[in-house]
Amino acid sequence: SLLASTPLSLANASAHCMATPAVLLLLILAAPAAVGGEPQCEGDTCDLSKPDRAVSFTSAHKGVLTVTWLSPDGEEVRVGDIDPGQSFQVNSYVGHELRVREKDSNKLRIKHVVVSSPEDNKLVIGDIKLAAVNTSEDGGLEALGPDLFPNPVSYISRYPSRSREIPMGAKFRSFYPYDLDYYYDDGTEYGAYNGIIKSMGRGAINTYSTHSFILCKRGTKDRIGRVTMVAGENIILLQPEDEEVMNKARETQFYKDTMEEVAFMKDYQKRTGLPWLSYYPRPPPILHMWPADFIGQEHLVESPEDGHPIQLKLKVISLRPRVFYVGGIITDQEVQHIMELSKLKVKRSAVGNAGEGFVTNTRTSRTAWLRRDVSPEMDRIFSRFAKVLNISDERLTHNRNAENLQVVTYGPGQKYSPHHDFNDKGSPPQRFLTLFIYLKPADEEGGTGFPLAFGRKGMKVRPRSGSAVLWYNMLPDGNADEMSLHEGMPVGSGEKWGCNLWVWDPAVNF
Repeated sequence: SLLASTPLSLANASAHCMATPAVLLLLILAAPAAVGGEPQCEGDTCDLSKPDRAVSFTSAHKGVLTVTWLSPDGEEVRVGDIDPGQSFQVNSYVGHELRVREKDSNKLRIKHVVVSSPEDNKLVIGDIKLAAVNTSEDGGLEALGPDLFPNPVSYISRYPSRSREIPMGAKFRSFYPYDLDYYYDDGTEYGAYNGIIKSMGRGAINTYSTHSFILCKRGTKDRIGRVTMVAGENIILLQPEDEEVMNKARETQFYKDTMEEVAFMKDYQKRTGLPWLSYYPRPPPILHMWPADFIGQEHLVESPEDGHPIQLKLKVISLRPRVFYVGGIITDQEVQHIMELSKLKVKRSAVGNAGEGFVTNTRTSRTAWLRRDVSPEMDRIFSRFAKVLNISDERLTHNRNAENLQVVTYGPGQKYSPHHDFNDKGSPPQRFLTLFIYLKPADEEGGTGFPLAFGRKGMKVRPRSGSAVLWYNMLPDGNADEMSLHEGMPVGSGEKWGCNLWVWDPAVNF
């Protein structure tokens, strides 16, 4: 199932994402096989009500491959993934076109294979020789060169993660006549508190497949049910068992809007292979988004600084999620200025958007907030940020598109577990991008990780002091990018200082 599109009574749901792949093998099914029996044909017309060909792929390729089906309207529909050395079987039809492509590559290298006899229904996908292609266009971190790879940018692991727990985003829609509290089942008596789902309201969460959540009536420990996340589903409709109560809910505009959203999400996932995690409906973002066409691509900007322009460079380090390395975005003096302003304000960090957060063990850092107008130096820094982001200077204020600057510090062992910066809050405004500036890197470890990048090999970035990593939390069509899952990796030793600038699209007043 691509989506939990039918109403569920405390049903299971989640979201599963795929990287946008690029190096591909194209397979056109051209003759019937014996699977399911020969199709019944009269002249040129055949009954294809059942799959008439099973194609088994065995991959000898060193990377993860993705199989897609090309629909009649030209859209690619994801079928599944093939891990290195593994096999994958597809039930399909004569004349259907299947594509096998490498994940997280950029250039399309297409091979045509025509299956013309029953003996041809087992294919071995050999090692695709990427060395024959310019690596800067194929998407490997090696293309960055020694100035960035393997330090400060590297893979988290040499091989893709094979964990059965798949990171995902999930939406809740509740038709209960009262508010709900929900808790992550961590094995303790009541679990770890995760938030509130309002009566006839919505919620959203970062989670993993197989994880379970306990639902209670708000303000009590009275359990009314449990939800276990399932990969491939990403919307959960919480329905009371009382049919009279549920019938009243079906008459509301909220229920009708939810059913419209479910139908849209099902169609969107069929067309794109991706879950829709943004608010529905919302248009594409209006703010500028830097292109990311290949690893190592550079964008140059100039920031006027009292008659002495500063040249800055954004370098693409990941295509999906769309991530950039920005060297030397602030000076050593500005680093010290921000840290001095923050030291008397830091307190235990919370999770969630500004004003709605709560303390949890998934985030163990300390935080301070600084307004743009706290000093002339800070105002100048924000103006430079605007140039780097190619967003008008007047938008980067707390009453337009930007939150106040969040300064965060981590000690040994402290972290922020994998999470998204976006959320479905019930309105179009969304955290569009995150600019994270490293003020003081930890002595050991403590980088920023993107566990879904590069086919789940993951990418970690540990910028030098005064440098930054920029990523977009949204896709160009207005959807939230599930691949933007990121983490503040545990500090090994020393202390880590950094600051987040979150920019929203469209404008929102903080």
